Amino acid sequence: MFYPLFSVTRWFGVLGAFVLLILASAPLAAQSTARYYYFQGAQIPLTVNPRLVAVQFVPDTSPAAQKQIVESVNAVESFESGVQIPVGNFVFLPVRAGRDTIAAAEQLAAQPGVQTASPVYAADSMQLAESGEFLARFKSAWTDAEIAAFNQQRDVVTVRALPYSDRVWLLKPAAANPRSAREMANAYVEADAVEFAEPNFVMRETAPRPLTPKTVLAPEMTPNDPAFQQHLQWGLQNTGLFQSAIVGADINAVNAWNVTQGASDIVIAVIDEGVDASHPDLAGKALPGYNSLYGNNDAAPKNGDNHGTAVAGVAAARANDATGVAGVCWYCKILPVKVAERDPQGNWTTNTAALASGINWAWQNGADVLNNSWTMTTPSDTILNALVAARFSGRDSKGSTIVFAAGNENNSAVSYPANLNSFVIAVGASNWCDQRKMPASDACNNNNTSWGSNYGAALDLVAPGEAIYTTCNVGQCPGNSSYAYFSGTSFAAPFVSGAIGLLYSLNPNLQPNEIQTILQNGAKDLGAAGRDNATGYGRLDSAKSIAQLYNLNLSVSDQRVLARPGETLTYTLNYANTKLTAMGNVVLTVALPAHTTYLSSTPAFTPQGDLYTLNLGTLAGYATDSATFRVRVQSAAAGQKMILNASIVSAFPESNTADNAASDTTLGIQSQNYLPLILR
Repeated sequence: MFYPLFSVTRWFGVLGAFVLLILASAPLAAQSTARYYYFQGAQIPLTVNPRLVAVQFVPDTSPAAQKQIVESVNAVESFESGVQIPVGNFVFLPVRAGRDTIAAAEQLAAQPGVQTASPVYAADSMQLAESGEFLARFKSAWTDAEIAAFNQQRDVVTVRALPYSDRVWLLKPAAANPRSAREMANAYVEADAVEFAEPNFVMRETAPRPLTPKTVLAPEMTPNDPAFQQHLQWGLQNTGLFQSAIVGADINAVNAWNVTQGASDIVIAVIDEGVDASHPDLAGKALPGYNSLYGNNDAAPKNGDNHGTAVAGVAAARANDATGVAGVCWYCKILPVKVAERDPQGNWTTNTAALASGINWAWQNGADVLNNSWTMTTPSDTILNALVAARFSGRDSKGSTIVFAAGNENNSAVSYPANLNSFVIAVGASNWCDQRKMPASDACNNNNTSWGSNYGAALDLVAPGEAIYTTCNVGQCPGNSSYAYFSGTSFAAPFVSGAIGLLYSLNPNLQPNEIQTILQNGAKDLGAAGRDNATGYGRLDSAKSIAQLYNLNLSVSDQRVLARPGETLTYTLNYANTKLTAMGNVVLTVALPAHTTYLSSTPAFTPQGDLYTLNLGTLAGYATDSATFRVRVQSAAAGQKMILNASIVSAFPESNTADNAASDTTLGIQSQNYLPLILR
């Protein structure tokens, strides 16, 4: 799920853990080694954690009654040693050494007052438990009546349609059904009745990391926000003030801001643990959000759940307001989508349904960009379905751009869902020496050995991810502050989301595949030439990415090789904006060829000495047009080259200016039959 400093990795791990837990609630009769669920038609194995069970009590069961139930099962340690999970009112309980976890879950499930019980599945640093529910999407040809009959025949009842999803149902076995939700999901797949079915896993990450890394020095910037002025935001502008820092190892934000600071109608969804909308750097920027855990509009974080607020600040904190920090996209709006909460031990918890519903709600409620600073260790068809819908149906079918953190385990493979290359942009973390963030005891990595950025074939690009100074819940950071340092690919991802906000601000008609190409072509190449597995296409460069939106092209021809004194040379200047994005303040300039006299031009150029200019104003995307320039050949042209030089410029940056200039050469002669020596 999401977690400050490393949320992306942790989230993926959490999801994996969640999946494992849910599967454990399968028929508890036998501790099978073949526990699994289906993803894309393939079996995904689950590993039982031998020391944990998860139990969900009947609502309103008192703590005293819960304790009595737990202590009636000898295989489980004391009730006080358990951890209350906010998602689904689960309690994770330790199993006594040497006892059978499956049998313990079975005994708990048989107790009055228990709604469901499950072994816990282990997935790296994440834990999964079966919730007693499963998700299914029936084949499109099935009618509601056929679905109802199929469920009834299998002793399955409908909990509800998954909010904001397309034909995805949340189901559970009826009270008399001896099979678990995981088993029923598998049976639905094996009966070829569904496009997919899977457990609604409860997920819990188990390796919380500190909110702040070791103390760092500080870098530099131009807005008047104190943190920028005090050089605390090195990811935006790195002037080399960090020990061993590389000047310019940043996202080149200042040059990007010279073009745009963003637009207020561009919306970045922060799919996380909630956003503190009262924060002075976010107030008025955070739109009404959604809580997919409880199906309401309360997207505020719990006390101590700072991760979502920190991510939002990196992407779009208000800037140049003499307060706090600057975000990448100054004027973009934030759409808070709460999909997770932490338990009392600081571990992130969520479930499959909440993640999928949050994604679906975001794109259906105006999100241009979906920032996901979380990962999963096991895949999910329900979540994949939601991501595909966002990618192709968001933004009035232009598609929303989806950003995922790559994960923080220093693995040579990017975590799921960041590895879904066809649908999402996978972001790893770089350090202030323009290298992949590694768990190393050196100055470039801040001597922080606790994490390293995942890498591999699915990685698209990297962005700053170590010691990122940003917003956190008001008064909940060290020293009762509302700002702190965070680290992890969780905080690299919103740099990219903010840069995408800048791109959409300039051209809202861009599609996700165009955004991805722009970011890749604009990235600062690191390491081996071209794309590599360590840093993908390179480190995010927001200014060079913006420059990919613009390109002017000019060609000139008079279709003549030779000309006599007194003849007229007519030049055609063909110009174009070869990109989708309109360019303003476009000016065409012609240098009058030597040994010629200006006659006329269409449209009329303005003379400025030997130069003539034509203000073209704004050129729409993919616009092409031409102008005509006429000169008379003077007698002195005999034996000379007459060269017309032309150029086209705009106030906007361009990724390539090599085609912004053109020339045409004509040779002067004295008569048709005599060609003098041509000067070379």
